[in-house]
Order: sequence, then C-alpha cells, then structure tokens
Amino acid sequence: MTPMLALPRVGIIGAGLMGRWHAQACRRAGGRVAAVVDLNLGAAQRLAAELGGAAAAGSLGSLSDGVTLDVVHVCTPPETHEEQIRAALPHGCPVIVEKPLAPTAAITEELIVAARRTGTWILPVHQTVFQDGVARALRWATDGPVRAFDYLACSAGASASPDRADEVVADILPHPLSLLDVLLPGALDAMQWVTHRTAPGELLVTAATGTTAVRFLISMHARPTRHELTLFGDEGTVTADLFHGFAWRERGHVSRMGKIARPFVAAASSSRAAAANLGRRAIGREPAYPGLNTLVKQVYAALDDPARRPFSDRHTLAVARARDQILHQLAHD
Repeated sequence: MTPMLALPRVGIIGAGLMGRWHAQACRRAGGRVAAVVDLNLGAAQRLAAELGGAAAAGSLGSLSDGVTLDVVHVCTPPETHEEQIRAALPHGCPVIVEKPLAPTAAITEELIVAARRTGTWILPVHQTVFQDGVARALRWATDGPVRAFDYLACSAGASASPDRADEVVADILPHPLSLLDVLLPGALDAMQWVTHRTAPGELLVTAATGTTAVRFLISMHARPTRHELTLFGDEGTVTADLFHGFAWRERGHVSRMGKIARPFVAAASSSRAAAANLGRRAIGREPAYPGLNTLVKQVYAALDDPARRPFSDRHTLAVARARDQILHQLAHD
C-alpha cells in the first residue's frame, strides 16, 4: 500500500448519483478525488471537472501511470461490483464498495482473500450503522434485553423499473443484516430465516435468536416511504429513522397516565430528535445518506492502520452469508 498522504488520493468508480455522493463524502472527510472512472467517459469528465481537475478515464486500467490512488470507491451498479473490485485491487489500496459488495457470499470471500494477497482490504458501504441516531439507539438498547428487532423499509427504489422490484429488495437486505450483526455480533451465523414473498417487490423475513425476535419488512409499494428500525426492550422502545439519521425512545415505565399520554409524549420526543438532527446534518453538510460521511472518514483514518477499519471481514462475510440464505430460501419457497 502506498504511504498515507495528508490528503488521501481517491478514485471514484461510477460517475452517477452515488459517485457524486461519495465524492462529496471524500472531500468532507479530508480526501482529494484524484480520478473519476466511468464507462461513459463524458460523465467521468464532467464530474472530474466539477471536482477541480481530477483525472477522468473510461476504466481504471486506462488511467495515466502518473495517477496514484490511496483508496478506491466503487459506486457502480451491483452487478458490476466484482469486476470493478478485481480491477481496483492491483492498485494495492483499500476498496470501499456500495452494497451489496458482491452477488454471493462465495464471491465476497474470494474477493476478501484476493485483497489480503495484495496486502489490502475491501469494505462494503453499510452506512446506516454509522448514523448518529443508530449509535444512540444501540446505546440505549443496552439498558436491558432486546425482545424484538423490527426493521421496515418502504421504498420507491423500483418505481422507475417495476420489473426490478425483487432486485431492489435484495439490494436493501444488507441494511437490516448489518444493523442486526452490530447489535448482536455473531447472531447472524445461527439464524434460521423464514421468508414470505407476498408479491413482486414485497418481502417479509422473520427469525429469532436467544430472547430476541427478528422481523424485516421490505416493500416497494407501501407508502409513504419509510426506513426505520425499532428495538423493543424491557426498559422501553427505541426507534431510529434511517432516512434521516435520528432516534428517539419511549421509557418502559407503566402507568395509566403514561398510557393516556403516550401518543403525545412519543410525538414530542420524535419531533425534538428530528429538529436537533436537522441542525446537526446542516452543520455537517449531510443532506442525504446519513452515516456515509462518518463511514468514509473512518475508512480514511484506517489507511495507515487496518486494525482501525470500521468493521471486520467477519462482519462483511456474516452479512453476505445471511443475505445468501434469505435469497436462497426465497427462491425455493
């Protein structure tokens, strides 16, 4: 790996929407976009120009020999990730990849091993784990046992391509799986998943681990759009709004007056949390994809010391294997 620079030299593969968000996160984390790569060379050139003169190319292989990279961001469609990671690894620098990292757990493991051989590492972008609200929710959840882990995603991600609804559902799955693995490390490996596909683009997944019941509901049609995690415990309930990156909790104290006041107290708590979060995101210049800036900043901090990576290969593989199991069971239901 090349020595760490004051400003990490970053390559962005994919000049579309996510490439732009990653480029912004790069700059906010103290990096410098040195190259933009896209099969559409015109798109790469436009984004490179907007970023102040980064090199532009149609592939990593066609970059000038004078362009040195310290980290590569892969922001292309999921079906291209494996190819782009394999192209990036010879550069000898870490690669962070939009989720899912690879189409299967077996390929994910192959790529992790290939990265180790080059003396570097790869990391999927599980950014919800790094939201301020999720950190707060997970901290509150340690007050007592978590009785239920309830994840809900109502997405418009397939609105323009209804025939891809199931693919979008599969692309969302790493979100709840990564959150569950952070809350209960190691639990994913022992899960027995039960899946229900009620219609194209509609998925219900249930499981249990120890004293915790688990449910994921992912819908391409239910409205309004929502992205939430709710943790139910003996000491109360915690809800994280994953679209906006904030969380609030309801205490577990039981009383008749508390039952009457609950809708008003919950509304006030969520409103306060939303307002405070809006201010934090404005100051941090994070209008969308909360958690991405923090993840990228931690990746760059780990360039000198891989032990400081945001999460381990174990986490990456656990999420990939659980996703495989759910999709395999879904295909055979």
